[in-house]
Amino acid sequence: MRTAAVASTSAATRSVAQRPSHAGADGEGGNGGPASGAGAVRDRSLRRSLLRWFDAHRRDLPWRRDRDSYRVWVSEVMLQQTRIEVAGPAFERFVARFPDLGSLARAPEEAVLAAWSGLGYYRRARTLHAAARALVERGERAFPRDVTAARALPGVGEYTAAAVLSIAWGLPLSAVDGNVVRVLSRLERLGLPDGRGEPHRAIAARLLDRARPGDWNQALMELGQSICRAGTPDCATCPVARDCRAHAAGVEALHPPRRVRRATERHDLHLLVLRDRAGRLLLERGAFPHLAGLWLPTLDRGDAAELAGDAAATKSFAHAILHHSFAVRVRTVRLPARTLDRAARSAPGAGSAGGAGGGGAARAVERRVFRPADLEAIGRSSLLTKALRDVQAAT
Repeated sequence: MRTAAVASTSAATRSVAQRPSHAGADGEGGNGGPASGAGAVRDRSLRRSLLRWFDAHRRDLPWRRDRDSYRVWVSEVMLQQTRIEVAGPAFERFVARFPDLGSLARAPEEAVLAAWSGLGYYRRARTLHAAARALVERGERAFPRDVTAARALPGVGEYTAAAVLSIAWGLPLSAVDGNVVRVLSRLERLGLPDGRGEPHRAIAARLLDRARPGDWNQALMELGQSICRAGTPDCATCPVARDCRAHAAGVEALHPPRRVRRATERHDLHLLVLRDRAGRLLLERGAFPHLAGLWLPTLDRGDAAELAGDAAATKSFAHAILHHSFAVRVRTVRLPARTLDRAARSAPGAGSAGGAGGGGAARAVERRVFRPADLEAIGRSSLLTKALRDVQAAT
């Protein structure tokens, strides 16, 4: 997961004088201000060593094969909540379906969600789609080259804007995600950043290689992903270990300190898989608040529960969404085709978030009957996939 802060080198340098000092061990530029003397020499050494390593070891990722701003943007949105191993194949499928800004903007939302299936956090797909439409409506054919214009787009925050603008357009902006925070915390022997992302934000701006800002940002991220990992880093293979203050003190595993995680909330979730002899399925959306915009089996309550009668549960499994943990029970019931169609037409007017880990807010509920082949054209959450796995195999 990426949390981010971004600064241009000049902006960070101007503002740092107004903040308390977070000096490093030798007092040379530790607060993110311009380094001089030994600090400047160390910064140059860091840049040379890291970029040399990146040039030799950078992974061959599909979004790195060119610097097309659309492809870079799509990859950055995917990588915010998804591991590279999962994002790689998904990226190639997505850009094959929507190869450019115009094709994404013209697509219906359901098609975009279908292409996003398997990545989760579908709000990312919706905001990416909305931003593409906004750009095309303004006559644009690419991601903006300007920070202000980029930040005005739906779903584009500081990190995404800096990453895309530095990689695609070469703007001198430092992008700070969770991997970079970890790397900088060890290099400078720091604690966690404050609410404004400091002092890491200013240090990232100070270290930025202005001649190769996109490569520098990617190199820092890749170092955090592959070598300077959470827990115990692989310092023996780190290209900047000799310049790392936490490593020199033998305390790299202590930096940054761990954040206090939000307590897990546990819930029961009862679902009904209602189907007919031909394998058609009744799905609904809007009733389950955590995936309100996606199609799922019906909640096991109300008129749907009456149709299922006293049928026994056919499976159970655990499912997690953010800090919510669900004990899921599924009942699968075969109904006559007419009964299934009638149930689709009798969807309740609104679903309540209560009883499934939500806050009780009412949402419109839709129901629809799907043929098995139709499922390829909708956004398929992992919850839907788990609930239907055995059912589809038996169809």
